[in-house]
Amino acid sequence: MKIVALFIFSIIFVIALIFSVLNFHTVQINLFFTSVELPLALVLVMQLILGIIIGVLATFIQIIKLKTQYTDLNKKLSKAEKQKSIN
Repeated sequence: MKIVALFIFSIIFVIALIFSVLNFHTVQINLFFTSVELPLALVLVMQLILGIIIGVLATFIQIIKLKTQYTDLNKKLSKAEKQKSIN
């Protein structure tokens, strides 16, 4: 299984490397107050990393909400079991 994963990773890495070499011309990024010229491959990688970070943060927020809900439901269950054992 590790060999298959390594093989797939190697193929993706080679494709990404070829893509980076073929798309190395610079592009101009216009910000609100300035502009920057960067290689297209670098801009795409930065955009990918930013998207991953945003996705992880959104998922992390959802996980925190679910853990809070789980804790509340666990407390209610404990309280209901205590009530049941008293009766």
